[in-house]
Amino acid sequence: MIWSIAWKNVWRNRKRSLIVIASVMLGTTAGVFTTGLIIGWVDQRVKVVIHTEDAHIKIHSPAYLSNEEISNTIQQSDAIAHYLDKMPEVKAYSKRIKLMTMAATSRGNTALLLQGIDVMKEKQVSELYTQIIPNGGNFFENAGSYPIVISEKSAEQLRIKSFQLSESKIDSLQKADVPGDVLAKLNPILNIRYNTKNLFRKDVEKYLSKKEISNYGFAINKASEHFRLRSKIVFTLTDKQGELISQSFRVCGIFHTSNSMFDQLNAFVLQKDLAQLAGMGPNEFHEIGVLLHDNEATKSVQQDIKKHFPQASVLNWMELAPDAGIITQYMDLYNYIIMGFILFALAFGIINTMLMAVLERTKELGMLMAIGMNHKRVFNMIMLETVFLTLVGAVAGMLLGWIVIEISSRTGLDFSSVGEGFEAMGWPAIVYPRITFNYFVGITLLVIATGILASIIPARKALKLNPVEAIRTDN
Repeated sequence: MIWSIAWKNVWRNRKRSLIVIASVMLGTTAGVFTTGLIIGWVDQRVKVVIHTEDAHIKIHSPAYLSNEEISNTIQQSDAIAHYLDKMPEVKAYSKRIKLMTMAATSRGNTALLLQGIDVMKEKQVSELYTQIIPNGGNFFENAGSYPIVISEKSAEQLRIKSFQLSESKIDSLQKADVPGDVLAKLNPILNIRYNTKNLFRKDVEKYLSKKEISNYGFAINKASEHFRLRSKIVFTLTDKQGELISQSFRVCGIFHTSNSMFDQLNAFVLQKDLAQLAGMGPNEFHEIGVLLHDNEATKSVQQDIKKHFPQASVLNWMELAPDAGIITQYMDLYNYIIMGFILFALAFGIINTMLMAVLERTKELGMLMAIGMNHKRVFNMIMLETVFLTLVGAVAGMLLGWIVIEISSRTGLDFSSVGEGFEAMGWPAIVYPRITFNYFVGITLLVIATGILASIIPARKALKLNPVEAIRTDN
């Protein structure tokens, strides 16, 4: 009976209750969507770490981690490879040679970590081959002699990437809904080649307004990009005998990932080319990347490899990318803290509403207590009203938040306009939010707890009423 009375009391002042419910709904929607955004971001970061940057497990010589010298190769690499072949948890592995080098073209230079890879093995472990940009060549397919795959970031530093607007690119921008009058303003820089993005951007800013640059600048920059494939890059490195040697490689492909630091450091060549150049033997490798069938098996496989090969350094992806590892471990806590702050703020509005409801019903509550309703039932009635009020708004908010997440998980949320800032931290510019059912269960419990806590002050106010004095009031 108390439950029925409490539910009817919620709707006695329909307008006030709907305002509170709407507030709770919007707050819950914001919390659910923020959580989905964070989960989606973390999922994509972890996927990039495992399937592009590090794999589930990496094996090195302990000496290589403290000093990346060419001589610090993995001991018993053959025995480790045979052991990995027998492990059912292992999906694939790739052996790599890694050497720090200086790269130079006629227009620029930079330091790069050359990774010598077996292409077929690497494709089984890493999805890097899927990150080749449009019109950016290929991943060692019919690549010719001494091919190399570099990042878009390295292409900029080595001036292999340039910027030029041609008539065909103007046509493509028109098809991408860039207004013709905006493109007409760019005629003075048509067919002019710029070696850097800054030079191109400065000239674009001369002819377009800030609003036009804000709306169409990203599309214009992307359309104007031009890559000089087959460009020659000269690498200088120290071989196994300590001799300084140089070798030219030709660009066959250009990749782009969501981690600009990874892109800026790494370039990939054929293992046989790098081994021959550095004078390394057929079983000398600096790293073995191991991909597993199931992420849950990472720590057990890591311990197993450590046990059988104590002379090797065996690290999992959480140790190799601590930013992703820490966020993954504490993600649920972060999400509930965010939702807790939102509900804490909403609780003050709920308390205020329930206090007003108690004051309006002073005479009624006095009569109920006078005819025998004990303090426990009065407290339960006020508490249930508060929980109902909060729960209705929260359920509506969770439903609305889930709908928004479902829609945005298909289309993705594009932060490309500020993508450079995200990628500098290793986070993707396009996010696909995701939410789990367990989180909704957690929110429901938080909402009920919030309703109970928010009901304490109004309920105490009701319990302090003197039945005789309350009946005499005009309320």
